[in-house]
Amino acid sequence: MPYTLTHILAAIILIELFRAYVIKNNKKFPRYYILIAMIGAILPDFDIGLYYILSFFGFGFLDVHKTFSHSIFIPLILFIIGFLIINYNIKNSKLGKHHIKLFSIFFILGIGSLLHLILDGLFFPGIMPFYPFSNYYISFNILKTFPESIRNLILPTIDAVLIIIWIFWLEFKLKITDYF
Repeated sequence: MPYTLTHILAAIILIELFRAYVIKNNKKFPRYYILIAMIGAILPDFDIGLYYILSFFGFGFLDVHKTFSHSIFIPLILFIIGFLIINYNIKNSKLGKHHIKLFSIFFILGIGSLLHLILDGLFFPGIMPFYPFSNYYISFNILKTFPESIRNLILPTIDAVLIIIWIFWLEFKLKITDYF
């Protein structure tokens, strides 16, 4: 399973690319959305906190983790809420002051959580996308394609590569050193 940092950095990089090359307008897509994408990217793992509570009632880690929160229903619910907000024209004036749209929050959370599911499906142990209706399991387990002697190094290497990409992005695209 990818590390938390992998989920967060993948979300940051993808949302930054979307912001820079698709939206191209910082006022229409404020940096708050990056934070929201990060939250969405780790949202499915919030069930770990639930496990700490349910463990007092005899639930095991695998009874709680990677069940409902790792199904397609979490992103689907978030997308539906986003569409309902658009359909009923629901607005929040406090968010509007920061150029944030309520429906965008739910879409970005949904995309972040979907990204989490994709990453977990690519790596061991996979996901049950239709839980609780089906225990069908998806796992591409790309770690098996690497020699066993280096498998433990792959996930930290992915994190290292992603953080280097992000640092280069901060330096060369956002000119972060101009702030120091």
